[in-house]
Amino acid sequence: MRWLPLAFASVGALCAPQVATAQDDGSPERQAIQRRKYDMNHEIRLAVGSLPLDAYQKGWSVSLGYTTHLSEYLSWEIIQVTGALLTSTDLRDELINFFAIPEEDFAAPRFLVTTGLELAPLYGKQTFLNGEVGHQQLLIGAYAGVAFGDRGDFAATLEDFRPIIGLGLGYRVFVSRQLSMRLDVRDFASFRRAIRSNESFEVENILFITLSASFGFGGDGA
Repeated sequence: MRWLPLAFASVGALCAPQVATAQDDGSPERQAIQRRKYDMNHEIRLAVGSLPLDAYQKGWSVSLGYTTHLSEYLSWEIIQVTGALLTSTDLRDELINFFAIPEEDFAAPRFLVTTGLELAPLYGKQTFLNGEVGHQQLLIGAYAGVAFGDRGDFAATLEDFRPIIGLGLGYRVFVSRQLSMRLDVRDFASFRRAIRSNESFEVENILFITLSASFGFGGDGA
């Protein structure tokens, strides 16, 4: 997860709050910080993304999530459900075709169900070409949940559940009071249990990248 500090510093420069200070004319210094224009109480998010899993399989995902905003700075992503379409690499195909390794032995994550807390420490606005003003927000989060490994049939997939924990970084651009676009990068540690006799306990990494449309409602707009 070494990418998080660098990404935080890069996006943070864009999301710095707008602060106005008085002239240095001997009068006491004054600061004016504008309140956030867009504020949500509830948020429904529809996302598409990728799961660059390993050398054997890659995944393309669809997610649906619901978040309640506890304050301007803190929100609880109550649930996010993700399903992945897994694709096979040439290496995996060779192992299956020439070494007779069963397809279900690879067992990449097929489904994820997560919850988490998100902090929005930075909110700012930028002017594009001295015209349209864009509002944006930086998000950092901690998440936990379960992943289900692909085992061929649905019942066997549900049996292969793996606890996961992770951290994430998000960047939101507001389109309107109700609509915003989000880019999220989340990095999970997955604790994979031994299901078969030829398997052993492993800690795997799941990198999860999504682009989403978020629909907010119940909040106030400035």
